[in-house]
Amino acid sequence: MTNSEGVTPKRSASSFSLSPGFWLKLVVVGLIDAAFIAAIPVLVANQSWMLFGLLGLNVLLINWAYLSPRSNAGKWLAPGLVFVTIFVVWPIIYTGYVSVTNWATGNVLSQQQVITNLENEVIRVEGEGTNLELAIYDGPEGLAFLARQPDGATYFGIARQSSEEPIEDALIDTTGIDLTGDLPDVINDYSKLGLRELLGIAGQIEALVLDIPGGVIQAQTTSSARLIQAGQRYKYDAETDTLYDALRDVTCVTERGNFVCDGQRLDPGWRVVTGFDNYQRIFGDQRIRAAFIKVFNWNIVFAVMSVLLTFSLGLALANALQHDKMRGKAFYRSIFIIPYAIPAFLSIIVWRGLLNANFGQVNALIESLGGSGVPWLTDGTWAKIAVLGVNTWLGFPYMFLIMSGALQAIPNELKEAAMVDGASAWRVFRSITLPLLLVSTAPLLIGSFAFNFNNFVLIFLLTDGGPAVIGAPVPVGETDILISFTFDLAVNSGRGNNFALGSAIVIMIFVALAAISAFSFRFTKRLESIYGN
Repeated sequence: MTNSEGVTPKRSASSFSLSPGFWLKLVVVGLIDAAFIAAIPVLVANQSWMLFGLLGLNVLLINWAYLSPRSNAGKWLAPGLVFVTIFVVWPIIYTGYVSVTNWATGNVLSQQQVITNLENEVIRVEGEGTNLELAIYDGPEGLAFLARQPDGATYFGIARQSSEEPIEDALIDTTGIDLTGDLPDVINDYSKLGLRELLGIAGQIEALVLDIPGGVIQAQTTSSARLIQAGQRYKYDAETDTLYDALRDVTCVTERGNFVCDGQRLDPGWRVVTGFDNYQRIFGDQRIRAAFIKVFNWNIVFAVMSVLLTFSLGLALANALQHDKMRGKAFYRSIFIIPYAIPAFLSIIVWRGLLNANFGQVNALIESLGGSGVPWLTDGTWAKIAVLGVNTWLGFPYMFLIMSGALQAIPNELKEAAMVDGASAWRVFRSITLPLLLVSTAPLLIGSFAFNFNNFVLIFLLTDGGPAVIGAPVPVGETDILISFTFDLAVNSGRGNNFALGSAIVIMIFVALAAISAFSFRFTKRLESIYGN
């Protein structure tokens, strides 16, 4: 609204409207603030400082966007920025953090958790136990021991196999039961075993123990047991950051996320930042570097060929259906969409069966025509051809749909003018149709390249990266792409998990894709400047 002088007055900061919408906004923002405040103790206890900072910034952004009178545009942008921060920025930052640590099997816990676990480990003094009188009972939770020391002290509780984990509350309360004379035949729901029953389990008795505070009671015969005292094996000294091993009488020092005792690493270890060790390992370790370069080269070929094949086939089919004399266009369009309508993972599994060298229908068809069977999934070269073929089958409907719409957007006047000037059909396609198509579809081709560069599902379900490269020092297959190679190296190698090394490769994939995408978008911009008008 303007005043009599034609000037629009600025909105006063105090001109808040106390409408229901304002109160609803205030309640929602208050709930978000309350949830963040409630999460602070958990984040601090877990030392999740990066997540704490990220959530704090998002909460401040939401408060500013919805409570400040000068954030008219911010309130519309804030939800998107919050989701981008949480679901895009945060995973990238966290993956980058993991890539500079030693996070792997054996180094998953924090240092305090490792110290707590080690200090809970006990050592038992063998050969110095006290002999006790023993009776064995059977009850609803299995066998139970009643052991009595010479001084009259008794222990009654659930026995376990010595190879099993200790039972923290194994002892059963016997308050009110007279255990001073002959041992009773029944205690609560437990009945004392007779001689015949004891003979039936005689072979198992020596493996049974009863957990008591500070040690265990181990059966020796059906009527006697031995009390074995236990003590703490490890003790941590916070001042010197060392760990004392009472069993070996050595002091263990910390070294890159582990305690080291007399040159021997003690497991488990904890997570520490190790800098760029994982990146140096990728390029410095010949075993990983050779496999990485081999996989990277095939990954580039796979992504580029997948885009070219799907683009070419989709464009050819769309161009054919543009012809005025073409009949049954609706029927052909429906047929071409079928691969797109079936879930991709089902199609891939079906293709895996069809391409089976011994029982697949593809080889059966070739052999019925007089040819010989093809080792589609067991030979490196044929496996790559099979991967590209199946991916083309899966991807061409998408390109067909895109090209059908893009071709209809190109003015016919341009083509007709070129034909009047004597241009051939190929020249019209090469000089007019294709450049104009690329202007509108280049961003989609870049996206398709990025998708295929990380097409883990296709590789995993069709070939599982195989066939394996014979003699390779690390697990790698002929059709592995970087993401499946990373999965094998970090998770599926059978040698434990190595999340840090896998994260380093993922960051490198991200950087490579970002660089290729940036270059491609610059190329697209040039096309727009040339053909856009």
